[in-house]
Amino acid sequence: MAKSLLSVLLVLALSVSFVPLALAQDGFTTLSNGDVVTMVKAKLSSALIVEKINTSSCNFDTFPSVLAELKYKGVPDEVLMAMVRAPHGVRKTALVAKNRVSDTAVNDAVSVATALTIPDGTGLEVEATYTVSSADVEEGTPVSFTVVQPLKVNGVTVIARGARATARVTKAKKGGSWGRAGQLSWSMQDVVAIDGSRVPLQFGKSTKGDSKGGTVATGMVVTGLIFLPAAALWGFKKGKDAKVPAGRRFDVMVHGDTVVSVRTNSSEDAVRQ
Repeated sequence: MAKSLLSVLLVLALSVSFVPLALAQDGFTTLSNGDVVTMVKAKLSSALIVEKINTSSCNFDTFPSVLAELKYKGVPDEVLMAMVRAPHGVRKTALVAKNRVSDTAVNDAVSVATALTIPDGTGLEVEATYTVSSADVEEGTPVSFTVVQPLKVNGVTVIARGARATARVTKAKKGGSWGRAGQLSWSMQDVVAIDGSRVPLQFGKSTKGDSKGGTVATGMVVTGLIFLPAAALWGFKKGKDAKVPAGRRFDVMVHGDTVVSVRTNSSEDAVRQ
């Protein structure tokens, strides 16, 4: 009887000792709110943090007041969104599924996250979403563009066709009296990638309205020869505002190497647009 009891205790001890070892071998980790803050303070990219969340077991506190505190500590919105979508992570779900179905079925059902890098200087064509006039905007006003063709890396779409790109107006002047033409300048900011992150863009473009200065000067001289007081009336001749018509296309470039997290099914070789 004593030997049987000793054998049972020995088996239980061995079973318990193998649990941490099995978890360690499987790479099982649990992320908490504190881990996310630590990664943010280390200045890891949002895409990398989201990838870590998507491939780990998590135990996040996503109560509204806690999310507000995380936002105050500098956690980006896309990271907060990943925490809300998977408060317990996706790895735990994958482990449970692995115990229920065959490896083949899991590969078909569970999506795989892949980190792809968009190289600095990669070209992208965008077009104006709507007509922009120097008479309607001011410095700091956002200007919307859409991506004309999808951007792919290694055959996988990282920026979809129709994705929203944003620019900021840096200078806007209406057409003025004495034939002064309007002016409109802006700089590209970023574009939304397939994973919802923002890819920085670089580009500066200016456009200038038609100037009537030459017409005004000539009109003043001619009118002045005939009737001097009438020459001042030419000061009311207004130059045209600077405009960017809807559909006008521009070439922009990715600013700096940027990592994008792309999720695909194991049966798919690429994300198709």
